[in-house]
Amino acid sequence: MRRAAAIPALLVMLWLVGRPAGAATITIMNTNLPGIGFNDPTPAAPVAGNAGTTLGQQRLNVFIAAAAYWSDRLSSAVPITVSAKMVALSCTANSALLGSAGPTDFWSDFVNAPGVRAATWYPSALANTLAGSDLDTPTPEINAQFSTNLDHNPACLGGIHWDYSIGGAAPAHTLPFYQTVLHELAHGLGFLTVVDSATGALAQGQDDIFEIFLEDHSTGKTWGQMTNSQRATSAKDAGDLHWTGPHVVAASPALSAGRHPSGHVQMYAPNPVQAGSSVSHWDTALAPDEILEPFATANPHDLLTTHLLNDIGWSLQSPGSCVPGADTACVQSGRFEVKVDWETATATGAGKVMSFGGQQAANDESSFWWFFSPANFEMGVKVLNACAFNGNFWVYTSGLTDQGWTVHVRDTATGATQTYSNALGHLSSTFADTGAFSCN
Repeated sequence: MRRAAAIPALLVMLWLVGRPAGAATITIMNTNLPGIGFNDPTPAAPVAGNAGTTLGQQRLNVFIAAAAYWSDRLSSAVPITVSAKMVALSCTANSALLGSAGPTDFWSDFVNAPGVRAATWYPSALANTLAGSDLDTPTPEINAQFSTNLDHNPACLGGIHWDYSIGGAAPAHTLPFYQTVLHELAHGLGFLTVVDSATGALAQGQDDIFEIFLEDHSTGKTWGQMTNSQRATSAKDAGDLHWTGPHVVAASPALSAGRHPSGHVQMYAPNPVQAGSSVSHWDTALAPDEILEPFATANPHDLLTTHLLNDIGWSLQSPGSCVPGADTACVQSGRFEVKVDWETATATGAGKVMSFGGQQAANDESSFWWFFSPANFEMGVKVLNACAFNGNFWVYTSGLTDQGWTVHVRDTATGATQTYSNALGHLSSTFADTGAFSCN
């Protein structure tokens, strides 16, 4: 077993994101000191999908939601630990380092990993999953940091600041923190190569599992077949650097641009090479936009990114069908499963689908819910088919209560899940998430 350079362990565990059986369990370690970052006590008004009342809690809520997104899609019997903090990163009026995340280690030739390639680097979280055990228990699998300057420095990007909402589009003059964390966590899970894109040199002379799926269409060679100089040339061959993994190729017809007739998908390869961006992102030519493009876009999709993680070795969640019941509504011909949990100061429970005269108050796009009495309407949930409008299913929720609640909507076709919550003691939030689920 070989291991790349290690990063020291961090020890304070503050949040556990637990998901359905078989899903990856993601532990978030908040490594900020008191009073800063995720512990910033500055008061904040709740925003869409985020009921936190301090700046630190809103930031942590977003991080938890982004971790849950990947937990809902990936399967792993070995927990994944993310060391996370928010600090003041470099920022000017015209450019900023928003954040970064990546594997703490890379492993090769590890035991109990049938089917993996010999002499090939795998990122920590994936290596553990394939090995069936934690190869380095004290060390987190992913390190992540994000900038506080977008909240505290008016000179940063001309005053643009983080949007801490979860679900829906970011308001004008903001950047979506949720999409940024989602993007960076994917890098930590393995959406990156450790090949030096400037020189083409392999890390310690070995391939990595991401790089073996890269091909330069102008030469017909994969990166594993190239010399260092050929890889360095390919890294700045815009339009010709392609991803060839079978799961992405199968999903690629969903694209209207950025896809070769073979099904191969373009990777980002500008000339000159852009450190930190080149190769380890989808090309900006893709349409619709993907969440792992190098620059933030409005309403990016995940048509391919989860499939790329599948290509490099991650197993995906089995979606499973929707079974209607007293506490489960199935909408859009059963494609979406809706459940609701409630919370009071003294109790919690599962919301129930309302019935009138023995007939459930639900149709193919909407469901209505009670918490404490079958005759007392508490909230409604709608999943609207807007595929012809923007390529997405939309989710709307509205409540008539100040009790706490969480709505869980699961896409049985993909396993993707979205959650929407209202804090106990707050009049119900209303959500209009027009990018909730891709129609593809």
